[in-house]
Amino acid sequence: MSIFLIVLLLVVAYAPCSIGFSLPVNRLLRAAAALVLFLLAIGIQIALFAAILPRAVLLPAAWLSGTMIFATPILFVRDVILLGLHLGRKKLRWKSWQSLVLVLTVSGLLAFCGECNAVRPPEVKTTEIALPGLPKEFDGFRIIYLSDLHISPVTPPSYLWTVVCRTNARHPDLVLLGGDLGDMKPEHIPSMMHQLGDIHSKYGVYSSPGNHEYIHGLEDWIAFLDSVGIETLMNRHVVIERDGAKLVVAGLPDEMRGNPAFEGKELPDMEKTLAGAPEGAPVILLAHQPRKARQHAAEGASLQLSGHTHGGMIAFFGSLPVKLYNRGFVSGLYYVNGMKLYVSNGAGLWNGFLFRLGVPSEISEIVLRSPDVIVGGRQEPAPALAD
Repeated sequence: MSIFLIVLLLVVAYAPCSIGFSLPVNRLLRAAAALVLFLLAIGIQIALFAAILPRAVLLPAAWLSGTMIFATPILFVRDVILLGLHLGRKKLRWKSWQSLVLVLTVSGLLAFCGECNAVRPPEVKTTEIALPGLPKEFDGFRIIYLSDLHISPVTPPSYLWTVVCRTNARHPDLVLLGGDLGDMKPEHIPSMMHQLGDIHSKYGVYSSPGNHEYIHGLEDWIAFLDSVGIETLMNRHVVIERDGAKLVVAGLPDEMRGNPAFEGKELPDMEKTLAGAPEGAPVILLAHQPRKARQHAAEGASLQLSGHTHGGMIAFFGSLPVKLYNRGFVSGLYYVNGMKLYVSNGAGLWNGFLFRLGVPSEISEIVLRSPDVIVGGRQEPAPALAD
């Protein structure tokens, strides 16, 4: 995550510098303008990271930040072309500030569209997954998986309530929360976080932590979830029985070595997590980050549910760096050494990058299918990655 933040800050910083030096003024004023715009852009981005801006200020600030971010690759290409023309002593047919107006107009529109998509409450996305070894008694078992809500004081109460209502409307058998539920300590956003306790399902609601729970007080989040009836799974499992058949639901702690928020905390341990689990029962594993899916497949998981990636946030361009950091896993269903992995786009969005283009947020509905039950006409979505 630290690498991502550094890259994001560099991207945010490039556009203000390029804009400043493109202004039709003398060199001294250009340098001064670049410095002021640079400091302003960095300050806005840090404020967005910290989720300290009121909503009325957050959305315009995020739009300005997004305009700079979307302008960066376009300005970089423009600046390379201008440099090449200058070195070749070619006469320019247009002024650099004229191209700047066009670039900022396009990037501003992209930022506006991306922000509108980001703040829209998620719809339900249904995926049927045929799970090897799943008893026929669990065929059609309906799971709602919610990850990366990133609730903060700037989130309108109606947003989370919409998620809760759309979840309950599916009448799920089981609800699983995949971490990064909030961007502050739960007591700092009490006006809406209690709504998580209104989620209902036949076999209960379980959670496993994401990296943001560690950053904002893991023990506080576990205590809060327990107070609203949501059980946290950390290196342990529960067994769900249906007509005598059994299904294991397990959860791992998150892990980001080198981050001070994780020092002294319990590390993921699959052996401990599955100790005493009924032999032969399929295992649904909650693991916030998808990076270690291959290891978890070898350690006995049948289906891993993850988030963390936000689906890349920006189609194609966003998915490339996210894919590199998460070992190829970005969004949707994957086959991993005999295990199924589902990576959710997330049901919310982090204030530090409040944009989605081509990657909508989602309430992930997973419908389990048993190979022992013949279901005519149904096909499982093709895997995005096969090992």
